Amino acid sequence: MPSVERDVILAALGSDVAVAGLVLVFAGFLVTKAGSYEGSKAGDKYNWLAVAGLLPIIISLVAAWMCVDALQGGQWEADHTLLMLKIVLAMTGVYAVVSAVLAFFP
Repeated sequence: MPSVERDVILAALGSDVAVAGLVLVFAGFLVTKAGSYEGSKAGDKYNWLAVAGLLPIIISLVAAWMCVDALQGGQWEADHTLLMLKIVLAMTGVYAVVSAVLAFFP
């Protein structure tokens, strides 16, 4: 399997960190929305959605760590950088759709 070029790894690193940041902002929005419904069933739903947002954030940060390792010469990490980016994008897409449906369409 051919090794991934340095520029591709840098682009994946930027994408992984950006996705983590965007999901963190969305999860923060859900936490503040849950605060406005404190003590109700709707508030519990928003809290669970915000906590579920930690999964794509953690996976994105793991993928970013893999990119850093690839830049330091890790061959396995370099070969699997784009696969991890695909996993991050898929998980974030699923989280976004599920959260949007549950949060905005009661």
